[in-house]
Amino acid sequence: MMDRISKAVVLFVSVMFCMNMQPVSAQINKFKAGEKLSYGVYYHLWGVWVAAGDVTFAVDEERFNNKDCFKFTGAGKTHKRYDWFYKVRDTYQSFADVNGLKPYRFKRDVSEGDFYFVEDCLFDHAKDQILSVLKVKERELKVDTSALEPHSFDVLSMIYHARNLDFASYEVGAKIPIKMFIDRETHPLFIRFLGVETYDHSEFGEVECYVFSPLLVEGTLFKSGEKMKVYVTKDSNFIPIYVESEIRVGSIRAELSGYEGLLAPLGQ
Repeated sequence: MMDRISKAVVLFVSVMFCMNMQPVSAQINKFKAGEKLSYGVYYHLWGVWVAAGDVTFAVDEERFNNKDCFKFTGAGKTHKRYDWFYKVRDTYQSFADVNGLKPYRFKRDVSEGDFYFVEDCLFDHAKDQILSVLKVKERELKVDTSALEPHSFDVLSMIYHARNLDFASYEVGAKIPIKMFIDRETHPLFIRFLGVETYDHSEFGEVECYVFSPLLVEGTLFKSGEKMKVYVTKDSNFIPIYVESEIRVGSIRAELSGYEGLLAPLGQ
């Protein structure tokens, strides 16, 4: 059970952001440096919801290869009371151009129980390739080169790129294609736009939201198909506020627990 909880902490909240890739020239960023979003992740099994862990996403500005970049950081951890059984401390980082969010570098430092790995990916847009360096536990260093497909993003740069899209332009039922590079592969997926609903948050009150259902790839945690619902604020910030999904055993949800440094007040 704890293995499923820990995998959900980062993966679940990351998947909820995955949206369509469109030309970036007309986009305006719906976030700024200094923004931080926090989420609580919960696992449901045998009629009981368990507070599994926390996930945070933060935005900073840095220089990378003499370019002005956003540095996006996503961190997930299980609650300390579970550390004796299955400790999780995962950190993801992405460096993306401030104009268009083209990714330049993606890093993962994953520690889950007695398993850990470190990965570093460099996006070479001139050569249309991605160089990845992977170190898993005590195994030998693995170096790979993958093709860089047009409008491909790593998990984190895609999260923020998605927030810049004009979702009001889609009709209910529309299928929106996505491209995500992860584990040295580019995955072509889609999400389905379900319309607009009001989400009643226990702390922030009623928030009008866009609702989506992403197509999930079957794996160790999720079932294949459109089993997930994502609620994102229908305001100037476009932040995910609530997510729910079935998984192989039980179900899982994530809810916004705190925020700071938003571009505009929540709901405006």
